[in-house]
Amino acid sequence: MLLDEREVNVEIAQSLQDCENAVITLSAFIKHGALKWFFEQIKSRDINVTVIARWQLGDLIANVSDLSVYEECKKYGWTFKVDQRLHAKLFLIDSSVAFVGSSNLTGAGFALNKKSNFELSTKVEVTDIDVKKVSKYVDSCKVMTDDLYSQMKKVVDNAKLSEKKVKLNKWPLEIQKLLEQRIDYLWIDELLFTSPNSNNYDDIRHDLSLLEIDSFVVDKDLLRVNFTELRVVKWLKGQLLEEESKSLRFGAISSRLHDALLNDPKPYRKNVKDFQVNLFNWLKYLELPDFEFSKYNVSETISLTND
Repeated sequence: MLLDEREVNVEIAQSLQDCENAVITLSAFIKHGALKWFFEQIKSRDINVTVIARWQLGDLIANVSDLSVYEECKKYGWTFKVDQRLHAKLFLIDSSVAFVGSSNLTGAGFALNKKSNFELSTKVEVTDIDVKKVSKYVDSCKVMTDDLYSQMKKVVDNAKLSEKKVKLNKWPLEIQKLLEQRIDYLWIDELLFTSPNSNNYDDIRHDLSLLEIDSFVVDKDLLRVNFTELRVVKWLKGQLLEEESKSLRFGAISSRLHDALLNDPKPYRKNVKDFQVNLFNWLKYLELPDFEFSKYNVSETISLTND
């Protein structure tokens, strides 16, 4: 059954009032007033609540999300996390029922304002696999701290006060580094669908979007910079860093990559190997100094050249 913004307001309110154990909230945008309404629906103060927002710099400057949400979560004793990639809107209650749809936790998204958005959501019973998938995602998000919040607030406040209305989309490098999390899990869409010189249009379009470029006919240094920011590249680096030798054979990486994918069902191992071949081919093409390859008989090994 589809629920519009007013209906989802009523249904979520009732589910929160009946909640006995835990709530997980994923919402790209979160506003102060809507979070307060959310809190007021929960009757028991012993509920474990985790709130995750996107908190891209542009979101906060444009006031589509509120910085004060972190302070409110602290006051309520809730865990607040951020993930710059978040687009989902999900409200998981007691690991049994979830609301999934277009409504962000905002006044417009939940019909808390006189003028609201038109939204559609659905209420579903979740499986153990669903809960595991959400839990893995939540674990991968960055826990907000007072120090990180203070740095982010300073950047946002300065941007709002600046007379130069420059469009800022990315946090300063020092904050980007603080927002980085160890990457244990990936989605198929975060993998490279092509190797260099591929001619499959749909796959090329996917990889151009992933790399945030318009064409592969770009400066190779720019391509290297964007490539090293890919989550799959950071995942690979993390896997190598775990090894005393800082190296792994092709088969070991293929197995770990298969296990790291959150998609259900997972792709066949043969398809995972194809994704890995693409990754290796790009690494060789771009000649990244952090990685080197060696081959013994038919087995290929990749190593980090430095820590």
